[in-house]
Amino acid sequence: MDLCAWPWRTSYTEVCALFGHADQSEETMQQSQRNHETRKLVIAVFGRDRPGIVARVSGLLARMGCNIEDASQTLLHGRFAGMFVVRSMKTLAQDHLQQRLEKNFQEQELIFWTSPVEDETMPMASVATAPFVITTTGPDQVGLVAGITEILAQFEVNITDLRANVKTEDASQWVMIYEVDVPERIDRKQFRQALYTRAETLGQQLSLQHRDIFEAVHRV
Repeated sequence: MDLCAWPWRTSYTEVCALFGHADQSEETMQQSQRNHETRKLVIAVFGRDRPGIVARVSGLLARMGCNIEDASQTLLHGRFAGMFVVRSMKTLAQDHLQQRLEKNFQEQELIFWTSPVEDETMPMASVATAPFVITTTGPDQVGLVAGITEILAQFEVNITDLRANVKTEDASQWVMIYEVDVPERIDRKQFRQALYTRAETLGQQLSLQHRDIFEAVHRV
């Protein structure tokens, strides 16, 4: 073959055919590329708390080629509740991942739930906010959470974290802590008054502090 006459602008498919490797076509390359594509999944775990749950779950995910990109866990009434956002190969079927998790933890009575997560999500409207912490203290009752969060919704205040039944020396007192983002555009005075009025009707003592002040006061 006269290499000087080589058609250097020949397509990849033509080159493969010329050398007898037509099977290595663009379609084959595209298939190979698809085999290396990834996706995000969210995995929720719930069950009786015990040491080693996170270690075992993360270990199994690693063995299946899943990279943990975000995670959060808490305890709810003695139960472990965790959320893992992982990136896996698209070739790993979601139902297969679910089955592996359930099989490996069937003796520990853990419940698993998996769902795909879109990379491109619609961003929330850009609104300037300030972080605040709301604390309520008082006797437990039906509608306590609903009563406070109704005010938050009215003022378009977003809850970023919520902790209930925080232990105190007085077992009869129910403490709830809301971490929220308060929009700069709202009337803070009206918001504060609405919260205190609602807390009074619920028989609760309420505190509203900027997060920096709250953390400074409660720093250990």
